[in-house]
Amino acid sequence: MDEGKVFLAAEWNDLLMINYSIDPEVLKPFLPTFTEIDLEDGHCYISMVGFRFEDVRLKNISIPFHRNFPEVNLRFYVRRFDGKKWRRGVVFISEIVPLPAISFIANSFYGEKYKTLPMR
Repeated sequence: MDEGKVFLAAEWNDLLMINYSIDPEVLKPFLPTFTEIDLEDGHCYISMVGFRFEDVRLKNISIPFHRNFPEVNLRFYVRRFDGKKWRRGVVFISEIVPLPAISFIANSFYGEKYKTLPMR
């Protein structure tokens, strides 16, 4: 991939993913337009994912003191039909990081749902 076109590059390390079944009605308020909940064997799953973002670069630039940090997110899975095939995606309900600048930029400029909380 052309390095000049990459917005965010990072490693995901020490990944922990916890999946559990949930009533799909609980997730309907978070469902984006033109999507539906992606079921697996008839079950709706939500995931809590924790990991370390490492060697983070925005447009190939390292931001001092923002290269390595933990993140925890809560997500569920969706799909939409584009007229030819099903496309799958992820909806983030919440994303938690310990750095206020990350939350500010993600929320202000990209419409994300980041929260800043102490983490260790």
